[in-house]
Amino acid sequence: MAITGFVTTKGGKYYAVLNLHDENGKRKQKWFSTDLPLRGNKRNAEKILRTLIDEWEAKEVPYCQLTFADYLERWIKRAGANIKPNTYRTYQAMVANHIVPYFKQHPVLLQELKPTDLDAYYQAKQQPGSKQNGKGTLSAMSIRHHHQVISKALNDAVHDSLIQFNPAATARKPKAERYNASFLNPAEIDTLLALFTGNVVELPVNLCAVYGFRRSEVLGLKWEHIDFENRTLTVTETLQQGVKGNYVDTPKTNSSYRTLPMTDSVYALLKTQKRDQERIQAALGKGYIQSDYVCTWADGTVISPNYLSRTFHNIISKSSLSSVRLHDLRHSAASNLLNMGFSIVQVQQWLGHGSASTTLNFYAHVDKNSKLDMAAAMEKAIYQPT
Repeated sequence: MAITGFVTTKGGKYYAVLNLHDENGKRKQKWFSTDLPLRGNKRNAEKILRTLIDEWEAKEVPYCQLTFADYLERWIKRAGANIKPNTYRTYQAMVANHIVPYFKQHPVLLQELKPTDLDAYYQAKQQPGSKQNGKGTLSAMSIRHHHQVISKALNDAVHDSLIQFNPAATARKPKAERYNASFLNPAEIDTLLALFTGNVVELPVNLCAVYGFRRSEVLGLKWEHIDFENRTLTVTETLQQGVKGNYVDTPKTNSSYRTLPMTDSVYALLKTQKRDQERIQAALGKGYIQSDYVCTWADGTVISPNYLSRTFHNIISKSSLSSVRLHDLRHSAASNLLNMGFSIVQVQQWLGHGSASTTLNFYAHVDKNSKLDMAAAMEKAIYQPT
């Protein structure tokens, strides 16, 4: 019997409702929350409805006989509506390349899935050869990301009344490994910046060093975000790179929206960039691409995120700072500000972290000289009191 459905609203959100029938042919409705707010999301809600109808019409067994692997394949198809594109592609890769293949080899019904089944999966992924290419071992952080996806999928199963509780809630995921980032002191930052003088990525690298910008934030800057009169720059959108090219997105968190003052050097760099763009635009005329982006090629085309990372790596790899990644400039900005005596909250706001605890977790880094100063202060306070 063909399944029909419709989209409706409740509590400020869209719901997809399926018209189903029980074993006696009696009509019954099943509601699915899309978690989509009303404004601008009707088409997305209708898309989820069509996906749900396809799923329910195609299924050959009732949900009580649905395996966890089959459930994940259905879940990932409709999960994209509420997830940012780059994040969704990461979820798809985890599900398709790791989680589903394992649980097809070790089948278990969705309704019989236990925490120990997930424990076994996490343990298997910690063994040699667990990467997709069969070489190497997945890091604990990667496996924890798998756990997040599994937990999200099972939370949706609980919400849809397919299972009573989420077994991932008590599964034993690997302990987080602390990433030892490369922290550069101000002198090393100065050396690094000199390597990029005259390069097309000189400006974004300088901005990342001063403000700890994520690459998507620095490349998302437009001239409308630059206030020369008040000497500020504002992060309000980001530039992401997907399979089909660059696209504009919102900042990572609400705290990522921020306005920061220009340093004198940043002011000069931005002024120079603005004059150069205007000069080249006048020379090229219609051949110039008017994008309004700050960090561009000579013809006005915005620099892509992957190009920035690749160029940074290529230049750094030939220097004494070869182990440094672009994102380490963000770590270094935080570390240097903390070492200069600025508070956790001040650094949090500078970097756009969602909470001060994030700043503490990632940047509990104090340089050797600061530790020596601490030791000297304790020596004086305890053993040499005045």
